[in-house]
Amino acid sequence: MTTPAEPGSSSSAPEWWIFHGTGQPRAHFDVDTRLPPPPRWRVYGGGTDPGGTDGESVLYDPGPQASRTGTDSERHLGPVRLWSTPVPLGPHRRRLLDKVNAAICLRRPLLLVGPPGVGKSSLAHQIARELGLGRVLRWSVTSRSTVADGLYTYDPLTQIHDLNLENARRRAVGGPDRRYARVGGAEAHLRSSAESIGRYLTLGPLGTAFLPTRSPRVLLIDDFDLGDFDLPGDLLDLFENGGYDVPELGRLANVAETIRVATDDPGRTAVVRRGSVLCSAFPITVLTCNDDRDLPPAFLRRCIPVHMGLPDEDELIAAVAGHFDGDPPPGTRSLVIEFLNRSADGQTLAVDQLLNAVHLVGAMGGEQGEPGPEQVRHLSDLLWHRLTETPG
Repeated sequence: MTTPAEPGSSSSAPEWWIFHGTGQPRAHFDVDTRLPPPPRWRVYGGGTDPGGTDGESVLYDPGPQASRTGTDSERHLGPVRLWSTPVPLGPHRRRLLDKVNAAICLRRPLLLVGPPGVGKSSLAHQIARELGLGRVLRWSVTSRSTVADGLYTYDPLTQIHDLNLENARRRAVGGPDRRYARVGGAEAHLRSSAESIGRYLTLGPLGTAFLPTRSPRVLLIDDFDLGDFDLPGDLLDLFENGGYDVPELGRLANVAETIRVATDDPGRTAVVRRGSVLCSAFPITVLTCNDDRDLPPAFLRRCIPVHMGLPDEDELIAAVAGHFDGDPPPGTRSLVIEFLNRSADGQTLAVDQLLNAVHLVGAMGGEQGEPGPEQVRHLSDLLWHRLTETPG
């Protein structure tokens, strides 16, 4: 019988590792003190008030909802447990965790390449939960995605509509026409109008991740291979500069130096100064690709690439156990072995297909205990269709 270990602990993990790959919170772990300082060429200095006399910190507060992992991470990892069984560090897993920790320490994006369903997206949620970095900011890429869309969205049509309604209301009640107000009043009105743009501009997951924060956020850029040809080059500029400009706000800097806008975190707003955003802690960025897409050398040399395959038997059992409060139904190991055998024979299978079979075994088994080989084979044929074959 294996003695449960405290989440995050691993006797065989190198001391320099920040992330141990458990997917469970680390007790008494403070990422701000444990994370080594970044290389000098990855320091950006966001979050310092340029107009302050004492270098006052102006950091974005993501709030309590974003500061803790939620249902999204639970769907990927299962609920948080007080104890977890440590997963043996085989050569493939050790190589993966080496790469992940190198990306975290060097403040470089982690590029995960592998077939669908092997746990690439789940890795981002494991990092966020184990290191206590809260909600994962997820940008799902499609063929129509642009970096600008991920940074922020602006709705000028709604703004014009609201302005027209406001003008109509003023005329109806006989209010003064601000266009002919005195100079001081006109300037105040212009400043108020400029600040109101924040109600129509919202930072996306990409833009929110690069706000100046005390601790780095975890940014998941999912299905990166679906993006168009120009996407890697546009992202490279953001990754190298550690920030971006919002032209719609920059044009108003002379009348409103700071403008408050909504963010991707529910109910939270951030202050943007002079239309420019610069990070203070480079986000822990995970990019997922489902195939070996040809990427520009300039982009690849600035990432930490790693190829992910299916986990081994012990890792799969630990992953399944996480979704069943640490106690998977009887027959889980038999299903895992059958799953790995079929995968080795060339079938393209995903981990969520395995979870479906385990859940169904638990629902069908009741008090019957371990399922027999025929039942395992029946469920395998029922649920484990090839991802590359014609549906049905």
